[in-house]
Order: sequence, then structure tokens, then C-alpha cells
Amino acid sequence: MKKYAMLLMGAHYDPDRDRACFPSSDTETHILTVRTPEEAVAKAAELANAGFGAIEVCGAFGEELARRMYEAAGGRVPVGYVVCPPDQQEANNRFWGSQAPGGAPNLTEF
Repeated sequence: MKKYAMLLMGAHYDPDRDRACFPSSDTETHILTVRTPEEAVAKAAELANAGFGAIEVCGAFGEELARRMYEAAGGRVPVGYVVCPPDQQEANNRFWGSQAPGGAPNLTEF
């Protein structure tokens, strides 16, 4: 069975409580939370060791953290990250304001 994880990051999350799993006949989709970049890096290594085949992360992570997670997973699990298209930046900023969840930088400020 394939295992896939989507990670969300925010200081307000409780990783032990704020999680979900959606199993299907051939794939387990997990939504997991972390509070800090350090927890995200550790979680990537943990997921790789647990046999996960792919990790996606919310925009609060950004490319640099996604790369650090990939390296922590020993290059065994790809880590994709969400970005907001430039033509949607204004709407994104209206929703998130100047900060993303958990105090991370705005999702479109690269």
C-alpha cells in the first residue's frame, strides 16, 4: 500500500491531536501537522523510515525547508511544496495578511 503525507505547519497545532488518515484500497493519505521547521525536518525522516513514498507541504514551508526535509529523508522521499501563482498574490495576501499560519513568512514573498 502506498503512503502519502500532507504536512501543515503552525504554532497553534498539536501534532498528536491535529492529524487525519484517509485510507483507500491502495493508498493511505495522511494529513499531519508540525509546529516548527525543526519538527518538519524530523517528521520527514520519520515518514521516510515508516515507508512513506511522497510528502507535500503547505506554502508556509517554502522551497528551502522542503529541500532540508528531502535531505533529512535521505533523498528517499520527494517533498513537494505549494506555491501561489503570481497573478493570485493579491487575493492570497488579503486572506493571510502579512503572516501565514504560525507566524511563517507570507506565502508569496520569495
